Amino acid sequence: MTRNTILAAFLILSSILFQNCGNKNEQTTQQTTEPQPEISSVKTDTITTEKVEEKNLPYTITVETIDSTAYHSAKGKNSDKGNNLVKITDFKEAKKLLKGIVDFNENDKDNIQAVTAIHFRNGKKIGNSNDFDYYYFVAYYPEEDILLCEGGHTTDVSFNLTNGKETEETGNPDEIRFSPQNKVRLNGHFGGQECYSYFIEKKINNEYTKIIQLDEEFEKLTKIWLCTIGNSFWTDEETLYLTETDGYAENSVNIKYFKIKIIQ
Repeated sequence: MTRNTILAAFLILSSILFQNCGNKNEQTTQQTTEPQPEISSVKTDTITTEKVEEKNLPYTITVETIDSTAYHSAKGKNSDKGNNLVKITDFKEAKKLLKGIVDFNENDKDNIQAVTAIHFRNGKKIGNSNDFDYYYFVAYYPEEDILLCEGGHTTDVSFNLTNGKETEETGNPDEIRFSPQNKVRLNGHFGGQECYSYFIEKKINNEYTKIIQLDEEFEKLTKIWLCTIGNSFWTDEETLYLTETDGYAENSVNIKYFKIKIIQ
């Protein structure tokens, strides 16, 4: 092979290698300059599909003032379920049922039946640190697992022994009035200052939960203080009829009649 032939072959090979290097560099440049996908700035909590618990949804009411004829006409068409909860007032029986859950004053020579500590079934515990801060046994409602006591000024003091809720959310079971299908109910408790506190509960996840502070919402709408409910009944799961007696007896001339609707 001549020198010229060898030189020509070398030039051809060099050209081929140079072109290949150029193609690789071009591919690398294309890959590195390819636009990257934009990172979303939307927070995940704005697109979450997590289900909102029903108890957190807003509930309101409407209140209609009616006359006695309309009230008794509605009552005549609907059977009042009343309140048939089992109520244990015998202290010895209640104490036996609540052994390990409720501690009573064993050294009380006057047999006042004071509660000194509660060990709730969910692990919560409360106890009285002051000897004069006792709550006195009134009744136990096994179906609701509610202990009802009496505090100072004859106030209602109650405890749900299952979930640890207290008076403001537990109420006095004697004040409970169930709706026809037991989905909602009226509840309340006496605060020691002549008037009661009333609220409406709804059954959510098999547990009654307060959804409306009835006395407060009632006063906002009517400018009337719902001091004492005389009688009450439900016609369906959204409609409650009641009488307000201003703290006096049901035969008082001050009786007022109302129809309340729950709005969601």
